[in-house]
Amino acid sequence: MTMCFVGAVILGCEQRGQTRQLVPPEVVVSHPTSKDVTEFLEFTGITAALESVEIRARVKGWLQSVNFQPGAKVKKGDLLFLIDPRMFQAQVDQYQAQLEGKKADLNLQETNMRRAEQLLGSASISQLQYDTQRAQDAVAKAQVGISEADLERTKLDLEYARVTAPIDGNASRNLVDAGNLVGAGNETLLTKIVNESSVYAYFNLSERDALKLKKMTPPENSESGERTWKIKVYLALSDETGFPHEGKIDYWEPELDPKTGTLQARAIFSNENRLLMPGLFARLRVPVQKENALLVPELAVGVAQAGMYVLVVNKDNVVEQRLVKTGQLDGVLRIIGEGLKQDDWVIVNGIQRARPGAKVNPQKAPEEPQPSQPPKQVHSPPK
Repeated sequence: MTMCFVGAVILGCEQRGQTRQLVPPEVVVSHPTSKDVTEFLEFTGITAALESVEIRARVKGWLQSVNFQPGAKVKKGDLLFLIDPRMFQAQVDQYQAQLEGKKADLNLQETNMRRAEQLLGSASISQLQYDTQRAQDAVAKAQVGISEADLERTKLDLEYARVTAPIDGNASRNLVDAGNLVGAGNETLLTKIVNESSVYAYFNLSERDALKLKKMTPPENSESGERTWKIKVYLALSDETGFPHEGKIDYWEPELDPKTGTLQARAIFSNENRLLMPGLFARLRVPVQKENALLVPELAVGVAQAGMYVLVVNKDNVVEQRLVKTGQLDGVLRIIGEGLKQDDWVIVNGIQRARPGAKVNPQKAPEEPQPSQPPKQVHSPPK
């Protein structure tokens, strides 16, 4: 009796264990979302100034004054530095006087030349004397030309003593203080001006992406050879969410680099609010085309050795692992390019309880989540 009782207890425990093991786990399923989405190409790049100019001393001399505040906004033509101009003014005066003397000598030689022509006609002088006077007249003209060139050069040196801004922009700090000798042996770097009213972003395209964007670019104007750039691009900095800055691609290299298989492109962005600055890391997004696609929650997509996959429930409530080809993110949804159909039931919650080949208890996800109401049970997901 005792042995029979123990055996019955053991048998009953095994049956209850088997019954608990047969209860399928509960998962939440939903159909893929179908909607129109815009395909994007995404890149990383570096920002650069619209214009950047190094200001250097073009003549040798003592720096007399610094005429701007470090970091100040300057306009084209503003005086930035003054190199002592007295020596250059003296040279201008010297060559001006020299030029006047050469012009006077030329006038004398031209007068002698006219006389020589008259005397040669009356045979009062020889041909040799006439040729000598003609040569002297040519030398006098050449001397005037040399003096004019010397005077122009010294005027340029005097002008270069006034170092002015060649562009509008923001000046950096002065790298040389007043009283120092500049331009001795090389063109001393004095400061730098950066125009960041607009900002460039440089990035590299793969061969595939370059061909795709090439098809979106209008042809060049047959008369001017110019191209109307209309490809929009959006930029985000490292501390920004989304892509708040809108610009357009305005240039790319005329040939692909065969060593890297990439093509460098450039986009330009307005910078009126001065949030952008040169040298920043940037993320860029280029919209390519809009198309209808299937999307599933990003959390429903797994990674296996064979690739990306989702778990689907068939009509027998059995889990299947479905390899898929994924696209870009659209919010919290991931685009599925291949591997799913609109009527598939995808496990979107409870994935950790689902095993391929095992049965589950699927619950249909509500269209509008309502925490106070439990999800409706789906015994056999329709196709």
